[in-house]
Amino acid sequence: METKRKTGIYDKLQGLMYVTEIDNACKNHLKDNGYYTDNLWQVSDVTNRLNCTDKEAYQILDKVMQSEYIVTTIHEAICEHAVENCNLKFKNDG
Repeated sequence: METKRKTGIYDKLQGLMYVTEIDNACKNHLKDNGYYTDNLWQVSDVTNRLNCTDKEAYQILDKVMQSEYIVTTIHEAICEHAVENCNLKFKNDG
């Protein structure tokens, strides 16, 4: 059975948290569950550079972040760093 954890989101709903506190509570919740949250992209990263709507900016981020090139590059960089800098071995290498 899943246990409930206090994330601070309820406080936000009651108007007791600032926006940055909400963001941090969300990031901390995800981080506590194994997600990497130290480098996140926002719609404003696109709209500050391009003349587009928030919806268009989100669609651009979505397509780019899920593209085969980006996903493959990240996986390769993770493996390369783990092997070369952390002296780790792949699980199937014995």
